[in-house]
Amino acid sequence: MATTAEFINALPGRHSAAVNLRNVLTILACAAIAPGLFGLANLGAEALGVMPLFFAPFGLPGWSGGAIHLGQLALLGAAFGALIPLHAQVARIWLAMLIAAYIALPFVTAPLDSLQLSILCTTILLFGLATIRRVGEASPLAGWLMTPMLAIVGFSAAMGLVLTAAYTPPFALIQGNNPAAPAA
Repeated sequence: MATTAEFINALPGRHSAAVNLRNVLTILACAAIAPGLFGLANLGAEALGVMPLFFAPFGLPGWSGGAIHLGQLALLGAAFGALIPLHAQVARIWLAMLIAAYIALPFVTAPLDSLQLSILCTTILLFGLATIRRVGEASPLAGWLMTPMLAIVGFSAAMGLVLTAAYTPPFALIQGNNPAAPAA
């Protein structure tokens, strides 16, 4: 009987189901932790009188921007969870810094003008591209889980730069406060 049990436990697919379930639970737990950290940051910022400002394109209401942001944080947390069983320490550090920056993003956007905000989003996009390179090498699944955040931050950076250029001289018309010249 003991030899049969040892033989069954030695089969290739026997132990992998428990390991896969553990990996799935790790990914789900980390997907919940990242939005939870945002909630804690929101509680602390609200105590200081700082409210988050979300990017909601195409005339969507502000709460949809908040929901999209939380969804992106959940995907970043899931990517972090996909890296845990692989022991990819460098990739996890880069991803943790990106998650921290993405948690802080809505809290620092309110006092910024359009140029500063577009530069900040471009910086986060470039940092995210450097992070996805390291994360994607360790785990393709984690890299794919990061892509929606990078697409939205890239769109935000591009829109910010385009709108800033459209309303900044020499590209835009300069409208001064000079009174109209009297008719002759």
